Amino acid sequence: MNRIQLLLIEDDITDQMSFKRFVKREQLPYDYQIAGSVNAAIEMLRLMSFDLILADHALGDGTAFDLFEYIPVSTPVVFVTGSGGEDVAVRAMKSGAADYLTKDLNGDYLKLLPSTINNVIKAKSIEKELESYKQLLEEMVLVRTEQLQQEINERMQIEQRLIEEKERAQVTLKSIGDAVITTDVRGIIEFVNPVAEQLTGWRSEEVRGQSIDKVFKIVYESNRKQAVNPVFRCLSKDKIVGLEDNVLLINRLGLEYSIQDSAAPIHDAQGKVQGAVLVFSDVTQARKLSRELAYQATHDPLTGLVNRRVFEQRLNRVLESRRVSGGVHIFCYLDLDQFKIINDTCGHTAGDELLKQVTTIFRNKIRVRDTLARLGGDEFGILMEHCSLDRAVCLANSLREIIADFRFNWDDKSFRIGVSIGIIQINDEFNTLNDLLMTADASCYAAKDAGRNRLHIYRDNDENIKLRSGQIQWVAKLNKALDERKFKLYKQPLKTILPHIEGDHYEVLVRLEGDNDEIIPPGAFIPAAERYGLMPKIDQYIINNTLSFFADHATRLENLSVCTINLSGHTLGSEWLLEFILKTLDYYNLPAKKFCFEITETAAISNLNLVTGLIKKLKERGCLFALDDFGSGLSSFAYLKNLPVDYLKIDGMFVKDICSDPVDFAMVRSINEIGHLMHKQTIAEFVETEDIYNKLAKIGVDFAQGYWVSHPHPLEQD
Repeated sequence: MNRIQLLLIEDDITDQMSFKRFVKREQLPYDYQIAGSVNAAIEMLRLMSFDLILADHALGDGTAFDLFEYIPVSTPVVFVTGSGGEDVAVRAMKSGAADYLTKDLNGDYLKLLPSTINNVIKAKSIEKELESYKQLLEEMVLVRTEQLQQEINERMQIEQRLIEEKERAQVTLKSIGDAVITTDVRGIIEFVNPVAEQLTGWRSEEVRGQSIDKVFKIVYESNRKQAVNPVFRCLSKDKIVGLEDNVLLINRLGLEYSIQDSAAPIHDAQGKVQGAVLVFSDVTQARKLSRELAYQATHDPLTGLVNRRVFEQRLNRVLESRRVSGGVHIFCYLDLDQFKIINDTCGHTAGDELLKQVTTIFRNKIRVRDTLARLGGDEFGILMEHCSLDRAVCLANSLREIIADFRFNWDDKSFRIGVSIGIIQINDEFNTLNDLLMTADASCYAAKDAGRNRLHIYRDNDENIKLRSGQIQWVAKLNKALDERKFKLYKQPLKTILPHIEGDHYEVLVRLEGDNDEIIPPGAFIPAAERYGLMPKIDQYIINNTLSFFADHATRLENLSVCTINLSGHTLGSEWLLEFILKTLDYYNLPAKKFCFEITETAAISNLNLVTGLIKKLKERGCLFALDDFGSGLSSFAYLKNLPVDYLKIDGMFVKDICSDPVDFAMVRSINEIGHLMHKQTIAEFVETEDIYNKLAKIGVDFAQGYWVSHPHPLEQD
């Protein structure tokens, strides 16, 4: 499938990012440019051409209506409106828009985007094709009309001129690209051009004088029944007729061609029907492409399974049918365990191959009547209609065991994976599709939280699901907090154990201001933010507001040695991160050497190549990096030499008991010594007592952080 050149005209950064993530997640074939204003869009339209324009109605410096005079007539426009309602949509369609979408707060309108764009592109293609055929038919009619007029004028001339004209007409018919057959009023063939010879398999001299039915055999593609010959319809009705859709021509050798055609009556000077001309063309490839497009609209291109849209339609059908006729139906939500490790270590090609192999395993195990779908990424859904819960659990457990025993081999490496499965019996509790999907998703992740590679059967009043539902409720609160700037920045100072660092050194932390002005700790909302993909937005907020604070407080910046800002694992995978940090530093004109970005060891190992590249580029600018929770991973020292960080934060689980546990003391000392050998400074967290601090000083740790040093307090507070 050709990639679609698309221009997104959208001034809202959040909507831009939602669009980018959606395109990436759904692996849509879009090469897109983004314009954030009317002027920017006009400039791009002058410089580039696009297959489709996706335009938000309300823009900062005007509306999308201001762009119509700059958009080529041949380029379809899809309006996106969050305000204005039906009036805007009607005006857009009257102005020439091909379609429109209405925004919603959850961004669900993006789910309609692929089908909308495909329909618009397809409609535009069909429009062009119809116009082409219309023009061709008009030209043929014009040519024929001219020929008839010439024949009328030349009837009074000598017979030789009539013969020459007939020969000239035959040469013309032979030279055109479509197949042409002419008949008399009885349907007896008089002329066949070379293209018609090729498609029918008959030579002109063999069929001249034969009935059109002998040469032009057509059947319906759907049921193989014989179709009515358009020549006889044309002769009986005395008008131009065309074939119905999905008609096949069966030629002399048994070859089949998808065709489209038209038959027109031939009249004499008095208007009496003298015969018919049949014009047809081979559209096999075009129809094949059309079928492929229809298939792609309903199936996952990688696995061949039905896609999320079709699966949700079937779930909706089951929900509706239950209300009328009852029945027991089961919905299983499956998520592969350890898939990301394979994807990150072996590449997306390996990940794709794994998904195809797993799909084959699932297909071979489920019932014929069950619907198996890929819902996105490494997530699958199974709809078991008219199936008891016990039977569904047995089948799901069988799938889990097969996947657990499965070994995926790639480049001489062997990987084990698992699958976590949430199982729901569809009953009266679920009134909407969203309720069902949300509960299924939560049930699947409850299985993951319980240790992965296991089942979680949803029951009424399920406490695990209530916890997940509570996290879902945080989504709206966190988005509101971002809009209303309710996140508050705190700092926790670090104490220099060895007196060789001057200036303030602290880590920036985040808190949330509640509706009643209470301060909510991060442990209450960070899990939900991570679970539902909001950490990149929160990290962006923290970075921007931290740098803005120092830009506004020159004295604080002058006294600053190092300010550490945390980056979540979710944020590390964002394409915008590097450019955003660099542009923000430039915007506020701040010295990069005073700012350190902290990442966890787990996140670094999970995205090793990506993180290493990010660190190198930011360090080239002067930024510092700290590796948090060092020692918690299984291969910490092996990965450390590949990460060019400046600070090691020793995991607090080792630090807090170093005064009483000789093993923890030895671990801290070893990490500190190896860190120093690699020319990295060390930071011990969880320093809760003076005894711990003295112990750390004894072994030469560089910095201490914890409640004994200082509790976190607002960033603006001295």
